[in-house]
Amino acid sequence: MRFKLRQMEVFRAVMLTGSINAAAKMLYVSQPAVSKLVSHTETTLGLLLFERSKGRLVPTAEAQALFREVEQVYQSALRVDEFARALALGPASLLRVACSPSLGPAILAPAIVELKRGMPKLRIDWHTTLMSDMPFEVLSKAIDVAVTSMPIEHEHLEVVPFMRGRMVCALPAGHPLADKKRIALADLAGEPMILFRRDIPFGTMIFRACQQADVELTSVVDVTRADQALALVQGGLGLAIVDEFAAGETDCMVRPLVEDLEMISTFVYSKFSPPPRGAVLLMRAIHRRAEKLGRQLGHSHGIVQARAD
Repeated sequence: MRFKLRQMEVFRAVMLTGSINAAAKMLYVSQPAVSKLVSHTETTLGLLLFERSKGRLVPTAEAQALFREVEQVYQSALRVDEFARALALGPASLLRVACSPSLGPAILAPAIVELKRGMPKLRIDWHTTLMSDMPFEVLSKAIDVAVTSMPIEHEHLEVVPFMRGRMVCALPAGHPLADKKRIALADLAGEPMILFRRDIPFGTMIFRACQQADVELTSVVDVTRADQALALVQGGLGLAIVDEFAAGETDCMVRPLVEDLEMISTFVYSKFSPPPRGAVLLMRAIHRRAEKLGRQLGHSHGIVQARAD
């Protein structure tokens, strides 16, 4: 391997600090050692990585491009290190979970709080991501369980429904349509809309509903997350159709839709390996939170019975 891990570490430190001296301090090594390794790296790779200017190192275009790749490797190495540390503490000491952004504040965060109170030593790595990225994360064992706003179809994934929800309309304060108790898709024709991209599940659902209602909506901004849409609505840029769980975390005016755009939230894990105990307990806590939230929202169609246990 021409570009060794130690060279990557030193190169990254120089890129972050901008000087040999600062990089040496960051790595707790001598300045000559860093300077020698940088020169050796340039020779080995056959690339000029830095221009020397007034005592500082100015990255070349090649260095900038290389840094983006090195940073990905470095972050992957950190995850491996964290995983190894968790294994040393015991197989059940780390729980890794991903969720759809809109389910984070209302559903997952309270469930994690509940779980941590009962298992204070359990370490939890939680991040939000798009549903399109979840199958790879689950099957590559980057996460133990995913919590999705809508079902994912994959032959190697176990998909367990646990909650129903609806899409609603978010409006800026004082908008004339706020006088309506329920808003139809036809009411939104001609209104400036913040819409989900059509290549993600929420966007596909809204697009198909509009086709069935013979309505064409005008998008002023396309987004991938409900919090993005709601921030733009709150700023007065337009209206949005989002899930009711995300809408519950905003100051926007919210009205139900005449059309029933239902979403079914699910747990997703690999068919090849059962979820660890921490994941099972988290799913139970999420289900309890979903039941409570369903009562608060007054759902007549209820909560889907989870099969996590």
